[in-house]
Parts: sequence; C-alpha cells; structure tokens
Amino acid sequence: MRAMSTQVHRRRRKAPRRGDAAPHWLVQLPYLLVLSGVGAGLTLCAFNYFRKGSGLMAAALLIGALARLLLPESQLGPLAVRSRSVDCWTLVILGEMVAFVSLSVPPMNKTGLILAGAFGVLIALTMAVRGGRLLLTGRSSPSRKRSPG
Repeated sequence: MRAMSTQVHRRRRKAPRRGDAAPHWLVQLPYLLVLSGVGAGLTLCAFNYFRKGSGLMAAALLIGALARLLLPESQLGPLAVRSRSVDCWTLVILGEMVAFVSLSVPPMNKTGLILAGAFGVLIALTMAVRGGRLLLTGRSSPSRKRSPG
C-alpha cells in the first residue's frame, strides 16, 4: 500500500511586473509625505508653536487616510498595513483626535511653559534612572526574596 502525501499549496502574493509597477521612490512617496508632515509638526511643537504643529500633524494623518483610500495598494508602500478600511479609519481617528487636542488646549503663559518643561525633564530623568537600573540589574522590577516555607 502506498502512502499518500498531501501537499499544501499556499497562494503567494505575486510581485507586480516591472513594466506596470511604479518606481521604488514613487511607491514610498505617500508614506514619506505623511512621515515628513508629522515630523515637521513635531518640530513646530518643539519650538512652542503647538497649535500650528499639531494642526500640521493632523493634516498629514488625514492626507494619509485619503491616500490610503484612493491609491491602489501597489503605490502605497508601508502606508498599507492592514485592510483598506482599518487603515483609513485608524488614520482618520488619529488625525481627528490630534486636531481636537490642538483646538481645545488653551494657550499657556510663560510660567505654564516653564512648569510643563520642568515636569517633562522630571519624567525624562525618572525614565533614565529606571532604564539604567534595568541595564545594571537585568530585571524590570525589584523582586523580593521569599523564604522557603
């Protein structure tokens, strides 16, 4: 009696043919536009232009959602991660949340900015101490030695 072998055939995604595929730099363009918009927005926020910076970040995320909705998957590069609807809704919700925060936060006076900066430095120092402790001890949290009993 002969043993029957079963083979599992997997459908593989075929790479687009070179003739109808977009150049590599063009495929990355929508992702780079969204990434540079968010980066420029963060830079503006760092220079105390919070509303303009967060508005630019919100616009970049919403443009990314529009690109994901309109462009084919072969022209999106890393912007296409999940299904089209999940990607679009994620980018729209994030963009709207950033826009809401930028429009609802009242402007700070100089004392508020100094206090916020000091609080940020305190958080950074705490994280640095915890990271250094983690590297030195090799543990994420201090463990108590239990006596056998």
